[in-house]
Amino acid sequence: MEYLIYFDVCCLNRPFDDQTQERVFQEAKAVRLIIDRCHSGDWQMLGSEAIDAELDRTPTGTRKQQMETWVALAMNTVAIDEQIYSRAAELFELGFKNYDALHIACAEVGMPTYC
Repeated sequence: MEYLIYFDVCCLNRPFDDQTQERVFQEAKAVRLIIDRCHSGDWQMLGSEAIDAELDRTPTGTRKQQMETWVALAMNTVAIDEQIYSRAAELFELGFKNYDALHIACAEVGMPTYC
């Protein structure tokens, strides 16, 4: 079985966070392991224009360059359209923050029906 993975930018940032907290360390380790599986081709990463837009807002530097390298592993990129904006608006009304709602909507649209 092949997995299709959608990371939001918060997840991609996790390996750069302070690793002295056990939870942060474990989450960063999981992100790196998943990215390794995507890099090896065992799993596939799904990208989106939401990820690209959020990365554009990230300050230039090593962190941003590494995240862009990881995002480049994506086999497909979800384009934001009216369907996604509409779904994101529904999720926003349920209490999700703007980018979180947009990421969830992109992931939902980008996932094959068998997932």
